Amino acid sequence: MLICVFIVLCCSTGNSDEIKSNIVHIPATANGNNDKARMPKIEFERTSHDFGKLIQGEKVSFTFKFKNTGNAMLVISGVVPSCSCAIAQFTKTPIPPGEEGSVTVNFNSETKKGIVNNSVVVMANTYPSETKLMVSAMVSLP
Repeated sequence: MLICVFIVLCCSTGNSDEIKSNIVHIPATANGNNDKARMPKIEFERTSHDFGKLIQGEKVSFTFKFKNTGNAMLVISGVVPSCSCAIAQFTKTPIPPGEEGSVTVNFNSETKKGIVNNSVVVMANTYPSETKLMVSAMVSLP
């Protein structure tokens, strides 16, 4: 039994782009068996970034780049930062095998001080379905 996924992505303009379910392939069965060889695979160049020393109030960003090294279309269904001080933007179109995409994390240090460690969870039609990215900084008062 194959699990089919239908995802609707909305962009900031209020329009929605429909992703057809026939391009999303998740060959997992109800008993937990899965065929990882026929799935998309997300491989990040790196999964952590240190912004270094920041003065409170600075806004910085970093782009995590990834490649679909699997054998099916990769679809990111969402990206969830662990803190409201971070906003993530990501590739919203399906990524074919061998192609690349990105997740950009924008960090606002306005309400932070000291050592800051935040995670950003990328949810996709991969196995496992979640990949954790980490950002950190040392924020000092002005």
